Amino acid sequence: MSLVRCGNFSWQSLALIGVLLLCNAPGATADWVAGVTTDTETDGIGGVVEYHWQEFAAAGGFSGNIAVAGRLDEDGDAWAGAGVAGKYRIGRRFFIEGSFMPGVYHAGDTELGGSLHFRSLIGMGFDINENAAISLTIDHMSNGSTQTLNPGSDAITLRFIFR
Repeated sequence: MSLVRCGNFSWQSLALIGVLLLCNAPGATADWVAGVTTDTETDGIGGVVEYHWQEFAAAGGFSGNIAVAGRLDEDGDAWAGAGVAGKYRIGRRFFIEGSFMPGVYHAGDTELGGSLHFRSLIGMGFDINENAAISLTIDHMSNGSTQTLNPGSDAITLRFIFR
């Protein structure tokens, strides 16, 4: 397997960030997320790591968190952002999740116009047990027409969530 690099950033860096986040997770109310993603336009494979702090709001099956995320794909595109994430419980084991995060984008082979990009995400998940869940999400990344070039990018991600 060749080493995928984006400047000084690599798959090993992404994994290290994930391990550090997992080791610093403050108990059962925070989530650590690791995922495998593919861009729908280029079919490129990538990795995602996220950390969702304990919820700051909860009402009627809905919970909200502050979250950070990073994504790196095989053609050197990288994005890191922070924002809000939410989850809505459907019964005991299913949930719908979503997030909105502004962040910084670094173009590898895929130019999306500028470095400020917003990621919006929606997905559906299933609790495997009290400590783990799995979800399938789709996200859209765009510079929100802050630049002349704004092709946007869509990705599908299989996510593993650890509490």
